[in-house]
Amino acid sequence: MFDFLKKSKKPNPDASRLLASILVVFPAIQSVTYESKDETLEFSFALNGKFSKEDFTEFLNYTAESLQTFHHLEGLAGASINLNVEGVFGTCFLNVRRDIATLTCKELSLLTELAENYFGDKLIEEYDENFFPDEDYLIAQEDYLEQCLNNMRQLRVEGRLVGVRERERVVVYSR
Repeated sequence: MFDFLKKSKKPNPDASRLLASILVVFPAIQSVTYESKDETLEFSFALNGKFSKEDFTEFLNYTAESLQTFHHLEGLAGASINLNVEGVFGTCFLNVRRDIATLTCKELSLLTELAENYFGDKLIEEYDENFFPDEDYLIAQEDYLEQCLNNMRQLRVEGRLVGVRERERVVVYSR
């Protein structure tokens, strides 16, 4: 009768911390989704501007080739990755779906750097103007993120979690 009174299932704290950490460490990533059925993470980068289909095709090919090279150098055989773009004019989203079993913090750094270098100021990045993290803080956050990734590989988290950036805040919810 009163659906709002039903007790909602709380998201797994380790999975929630992973999504929140990704959004804290990588301000270019606007949202991240964990899907339990195929154990993947999907990252969305927001872009603002006009792009041609060729712009995205070139970027997607370059990124796929760069990640294949990275996976080869890191010895990550069987890594699953899917790249796609939603929209062409105005605000559009570059989505990267990755299996969690072989994902590393180094790869997230590489993905972010590729997007920043290719799209420049058209890539929407959310920084808190009052907080400029120092190098030690970022190293500690990356170490924590790597630890969260390792924990997720060992856990079985059910459902779907979504983490989004909302101005200076990060929100993670179960869907």
